[in-house]
Amino acid sequence: MIDWAAIEAEYKIIIGRGPTHGIERDLVNLFRESFEAGIYEDRIPLGRNDTIVYEMAFRFGRADIVVFHADGSASVIEAKDGTKGYNHVVSGIGQAALYAVQLAATKGALTRVRKCLLWTSTGSVALDGTIEEACEQAGVIPLPWQSMGSLMASREAVTTVLAKQGSEDGQKVSPDPGAMGRG
Repeated sequence: MIDWAAIEAEYKIIIGRGPTHGIERDLVNLFRESFEAGIYEDRIPLGRNDTIVYEMAFRFGRADIVVFHADGSASVIEAKDGTKGYNHVVSGIGQAALYAVQLAATKGALTRVRKCLLWTSTGSVALDGTIEEACEQAGVIPLPWQSMGSLMASREAVTTVLAKQGSEDGQKVSPDPGAMGRG
């Protein structure tokens, strides 16, 4: 059984130590872990029968995540770390469009290709709102997540508590990636 109170207490300790850093690859891994745990992004038609390709190479660049949906459509998802600032995040709008155009040209059987931007909070509600508006104006599906620091602290808290529980029980315990929330 998962001890949510212990996880919350551990999270507060980790956050209290100061900034927790991650990289965009961590964001992609969190997406993967959520999918594998059965937690699906609800702003696209993501489901257990979909196929996901991570780091899909194109002639012009590499998409962080490409989802081939069971309905014959696809979603190209560019992931950006909001701690790197507004300009870094909004550059993902163009990247998602570039990869989506290339995917549509190479995979003729697709019924639709969605452009998506997955980003962690910049730390400013106003900037995050502006990014979301820019996505909508550009025809890109916005997928905002909580701050990178919060995501990484959540991951560390879950891993630490489950490892402690496993050692107390005399068994090795793997963390449940679905225990980490998005916001």
